[in-house]
Amino acid sequence: MKATEQKVLRFIKENGLIKVNDRILIALSGGPDSIFVLHFFNKFRKKFKIEISAVHVNHLLRGKESDRDEIFCKVVCKELNVPFYSYKKNIKALARKKSLSIELAAREIRYSVFEKIVSSVGIDKIVTAHNSDDNAETVLLNLIKGAGLNGIAGIPVKRDNIIRPILCLNKIEILNYLELHQFEYRIDQSNLTNEFERNFLRNQIIPLIKSKLNPSLDKAILNTSINLQGLIDELKSDKYEIDLKLNKNKFVQIPLTYFAGKDRKTSVHLLKNILDKNFEIKLRSTDIRKITSLVNNQTGKSEELSSGLIAQRSRNDILIKLRTENPQKVLRQIKAGEKIKIGNKKLGIEKVNPADVKLLKDPNIEFISADEIKDIFQVRNWEDGDKFHPIGMEGRKKVSDYLNDIKLDSFEKKNQLVLLNHNKIVWIIGKRLDDRFKVTSSTKKALKVFISNG
Repeated sequence: MKATEQKVLRFIKENGLIKVNDRILIALSGGPDSIFVLHFFNKFRKKFKIEISAVHVNHLLRGKESDRDEIFCKVVCKELNVPFYSYKKNIKALARKKSLSIELAAREIRYSVFEKIVSSVGIDKIVTAHNSDDNAETVLLNLIKGAGLNGIAGIPVKRDNIIRPILCLNKIEILNYLELHQFEYRIDQSNLTNEFERNFLRNQIIPLIKSKLNPSLDKAILNTSINLQGLIDELKSDKYEIDLKLNKNKFVQIPLTYFAGKDRKTSVHLLKNILDKNFEIKLRSTDIRKITSLVNNQTGKSEELSSGLIAQRSRNDILIKLRTENPQKVLRQIKAGEKIKIGNKKLGIEKVNPADVKLLKDPNIEFISADEIKDIFQVRNWEDGDKFHPIGMEGRKKVSDYLNDIKLDSFEKKNQLVLLNHNKIVWIIGKRLDDRFKVTSSTKKALKVFISNG
């Protein structure tokens, strides 16, 4: 069965999957695919000059059977003298908590475990045992559900530090190899039922396509996948640079100019990629259509998207954020000499000598005259009808107009806080001081007000 090994060796070389001295972590379920990978790399580790280890994640889904899978993997690794890591994770609990399918929850857990080992042990490559049948199932599922280019491109041969060296093999080739060498493996009985979408496709639909249309379906789809993945890599090049703004509070700001002068299909593909990555979800094609429809809509128009997201048209941008993130309602009191926590920020007020007051460029720090100040300050959200005297300007101005003037996006605008004293706005926090409270040469008492990360 050297032909099977040569096929994998050639695939690894053609795609540059392994380098000399790589430290390899094999995702080991105990099933035929991962057992093949384990024996293959154990046989060729001297040829590649690599170190190998394995990790098993017990999903606790099948009671004693799951435990037996874990024990089996441990025993095989011990026999081969391969370092072994194992983790028990309650997949059902995570799925309920995050409203995910069992499959998605299991995937999330597995990859978080992989990355934990990578950072703690020092691993160069993670090997997963996806084969060409897995890829065909993925492409067909995504195609049926109307996925974008990334979805129908299938399973990447490599993504960051994850490699899939047996994508070139189908299940029959793997099983024949294991039988010839008498390598034992475990069978997950849940794969034999049609309860899951992928199993239904695998057990019912694909065999029909192979028997009636193309017996080499997996190979044909893999060739198409690799071609499409090459196209995706090309779209990631500098000439398609994306000018979207990502915010640490999980919103994406898309300038309206982003949609001008670009091929629509290219811009939509790049947009979907950045949104999928930023929100760690898969947006639907209908979501992208809703987002692009806002380009020619009026300011303030919004669209509800899937996965708890909302898109809103502002003056010069389209803003996308989690719909569940409602404006933070704040109503607090604070005195000079105190600090209070508001969300993930801290607001503080300190007494200072007026002679020490200096002009700072930091908008999160201001100095105010305390000559006419009452003891207690109030912190709250700005309200319709609020007015203040912007420092350096004559007369009063509506807070809403000021926030529009500085082009604050609608999400930030809803969460803007104000500092008041005796019902007068002292500070649009982090933005602008009220002129009535500025420090002058005649100021006798002064205070420093500041907002910082909590």
